[in-house]
Amino acid sequence: MKKRLLLLLSVLLLPGVLSGFRMAAAEYPWSNPFRLSNPEYKASEASLVADPFGYAHVFWAEELPNLQNVVQYARFDGQTWSFPIDIYLGNTNTPIKSISSAVDSNGILHVAWTEGLFRKFISYSRATDLNALSSQKWLPPINIRIPAETVRLQVDAQGTLHILFTRIDDEGRGVYYIRSQDEGKTWSTPLWLDPDLPPQLVPGFLNFALDQNGGLHAVWAYQDLETSGGDWVRYARSLDGGDTWEPPVTIARNSPGDAPLNGFARPVMAISGQTVHIVWAGGDLLYRNHRYSTDRGTTWSEPTRILGSLNGQAGDGMAVDGAGRVHYFSQIRFPKGIYHTIWDGDRWTPPALIYLIQASSTDPPIEGQVEAHSTFPVVRAGNQLILTFTDPPPDEKRGLYVMTRTLTDIPPQTAQPTPTVAPTATPQPTPTIPATPTATPTIPSPAPIEKSVPVSDTALWFGPAFSLAVVAVIAVAWSILRRRQ
Repeated sequence: MKKRLLLLLSVLLLPGVLSGFRMAAAEYPWSNPFRLSNPEYKASEASLVADPFGYAHVFWAEELPNLQNVVQYARFDGQTWSFPIDIYLGNTNTPIKSISSAVDSNGILHVAWTEGLFRKFISYSRATDLNALSSQKWLPPINIRIPAETVRLQVDAQGTLHILFTRIDDEGRGVYYIRSQDEGKTWSTPLWLDPDLPPQLVPGFLNFALDQNGGLHAVWAYQDLETSGGDWVRYARSLDGGDTWEPPVTIARNSPGDAPLNGFARPVMAISGQTVHIVWAGGDLLYRNHRYSTDRGTTWSEPTRILGSLNGQAGDGMAVDGAGRVHYFSQIRFPKGIYHTIWDGDRWTPPALIYLIQASSTDPPIEGQVEAHSTFPVVRAGNQLILTFTDPPPDEKRGLYVMTRTLTDIPPQTAQPTPTVAPTATPQPTPTIPATPTATPTIPSPAPIEKSVPVSDTALWFGPAFSLAVVAVIAVAWSILRRRQ
């Protein structure tokens, strides 16, 4: 009799234990993932930007079956995603990489990318007016004919275009800066920001941001070709709009007493007011480390580990909301999933697990869940978080997905009226680059994921709590049975 009663209790209560994560997940205010890219093609990670007129914009590349690459664009108004359009179709066997986008004060969208098979060059395009949802609204790309591996684009309040890029070829390895003050017609001679880098190091993981005063800020990391590892996270700035750049400073480096770096340091940066935040991965298990500067990069805090024992690396992202809070996203483990934490002014909030992929190292991944690489966010209207992520890069049909959440503790920002902008003529570029760098088709509509389970940090506590409750109930039943003997 006792055994039968205990077995009955276990059968009745065990499903509740196993579904603890899912029950808690249903109450967390993130939308289910939505596949933004074509399900038949391989997509890249996204570049996101929000404008002051109430829209968020997403750009990405897709590889077609004939090995052509296409630049895709979609717009979000807070409730509905537009049908993705192709704004540029590349040549066969010339991959498109490293897409970067920006929006100016008139709402005009600007986008840059690198393109090529063995030797990549920078291309730039922009929309001719605010209605960018037609391929005809986009200017034919300008090939700037500057070799680059990765590219990052910003546009300031005066309409000046700023591009930061990396080179990994032996002729000019390093980080460079160019700008255009005439809508892309001409570009400055590249300025080499790190001519002191050792020959065995290759730059990558480039971040580029503007502050509220028009200052330019950059952070990147190096990979060591000799050790196949990582060494050095560096930061540089220009507080005069790109006229001059200060020498790079060290944020982290492989040195005695410091958390070791490897090829997955991948620093990310966000700027809120005068404060610059940088987060990178370091240590044997790739823990997250944080430094910040409250004076636009003049002085820096000591490194601090955040997120506790969570570790791993799949590409992180940061964004700033309308209250000036910094939101940080990362796919780490365990439990394995997308985590979200907020810098509320002087500390990071406990990380919330917003999307569960795998409960533990001994459990299989949850069926239907995306592996979630490149977790890149943007904030629309000051209080709506938009988070994109992808399948792992090797996936032949790598998808681009999006989740959204509206923050209830911040009112939405009032959208500015859209300005009237006269169409501009197609610019004819006349870029220059010295031999030695100076130092100082219609896409089908997106399909939703049918199986997706976003999970909050509440789930981390609900499962164990429920398990304890089950144990308590069984113990009480056992005690009653013993008394009756």
